[in-house]
Amino acid sequence: MTVDQRPRAGNCQQDRLLVFVHIPKTGGTTVVSVLAHQYPAEATHTIMMRGMSWTGPKHALWPNFLISPSKIRRLKSALKDPHAVRALHGHFDLSLRRLLPSNARLVTLLRDPVERAISHYCHYRRLSTDPAHELAARSSLTNWVCRSGLVEMDNGQTRRLAGELKLPIGAVSSRTLDKAKANLAQEFSVVGLTERFEEFQVLLHREFDWTYCRYPARNVGANRLRQSQLDAGALEIIRERNRFDLELYRFACGLFERAVGKLDLARELSLLRRAPAFGEPAHAESPRSGPSIARPAAVQR
Repeated sequence: MTVDQRPRAGNCQQDRLLVFVHIPKTGGTTVVSVLAHQYPAEATHTIMMRGMSWTGPKHALWPNFLISPSKIRRLKSALKDPHAVRALHGHFDLSLRRLLPSNARLVTLLRDPVERAISHYCHYRRLSTDPAHELAARSSLTNWVCRSGLVEMDNGQTRRLAGELKLPIGAVSSRTLDKAKANLAQEFSVVGLTERFEEFQVLLHREFDWTYCRYPARNVGANRLRQSQLDAGALEIIRERNRFDLELYRFACGLFERAVGKLDLARELSLLRRAPAFGEPAHAESPRSGPSIARPAAVQR
């Protein structure tokens, strides 16, 4: 590929629908900004399921629908023209797979379940406008995970990737886990890890043949709890409550290692790190082209 033939950011040439399954509190907001750079707004569709604030009836946050029929109708309408929508993203589960084109290319990010639980809890303690804020403000972390009734805190990643977010608390099983694993292995073109976001970016850019660009982290919580600040009892409770997510995360790590193991990762990371940051002139090479000619970008503080 010559320099003149390089794909340019914001001018995606892929014919197949890209679907980003955004699991909450995994760093997906940054991925959404990547998609906004690569695809025009009119070619992008967002669909959201309730789940982040979906709790048991005693907290009066239980929705009538996991996803409203009107949202389903709008999604079906948007997908009628196979060339109109090129990217789909949102907080939804794999039960929507039946509505998507058979050749859609799925992408997702998983996160260490303990880190995700901490991030989820701290997020709602900060987010004063959300109905779940009051519950988070008066809960300890372990109570938030174990007693709040939030499905996200009960193996939420396994639920989403199995397409079974609606399962009652405590109903996630080894069968659900097996379904989530099979979906990850068979349905997804790129499986990333929050903790290794740069390498995920490499996989993403190579899969879709995008010009390398560095993107600033979005929606990052400040001054939150760290695992090192939790006592052993609290860690054990969170791990037990998310034991299927822990197994799914280990499985995803294996998929990720195999994917990056096929690359000259040192070279690819060098190209990515030397690429312009989002908003700078796009002179970086695509992942499949020769050595980068981009000047080193300024360090982001």
